[in-house]
Amino acid sequence: MDSVGIANSYVAMTQAQTGQALQSEMMKMAAQQDANLVALLQQGAENLQSMQSAPPPGMGARVDVTA
Repeated sequence: MDSVGIANSYVAMTQAQTGQALQSEMMKMAAQQDANLVALLQQGAENLQSMQSAPPPGMGARVDVTA
């Protein structure tokens, strides 16, 4: 194998490693975004449940139909 072939092999190997590292980092970022979205949805669901379980004082317990 001549020096040009060795250099081409090294460049190809380096490019492949860089591509894999970038893909890995992008997948980590996507997973973190998904985790953040899930946490936001869970927080919203918890807030909704707490609001539905007990209305604030003076609201929703009785309806005045005497009028």
